[in-house]
Amino acid sequence: MAMVWLLGMKRMTVPIDRAGRVVLPKDVRQELAIKPGDTLNLSIHGSSVTLTPNKEATGFVRKGHALVFSSVGDKSLTQETVNGILEEGRNERSAQSFQGRRGPKRNA
Repeated sequence: MAMVWLLGMKRMTVPIDRAGRVVLPKDVRQELAIKPGDTLNLSIHGSSVTLTPNKEATGFVRKGHALVFSSVGDKSLTQETVNGILEEGRNERSAQSFQGRRGPKRNA
């Protein structure tokens, strides 16, 4: 499968199976943070079909290799809210890394 950049857009060709299904390539799903069970909006413009993720993800969302904070609506976040979100993320990572640690090996 080849991917082509055209005016800043990624374009690729994907097959349609006998049941009319299209599989989104893994790198596309990762870039758009599409997970199993998510839904897509389908729109038709002339002979073009556009699929758009149908979700308003909030919180930290993986976009390609970056972690981006996404919020619903057009309100701006306050500095206090941002600091709280960052602290919560740090606490979660700290707890996860603590759970993964083991004490030093002891020789019997």
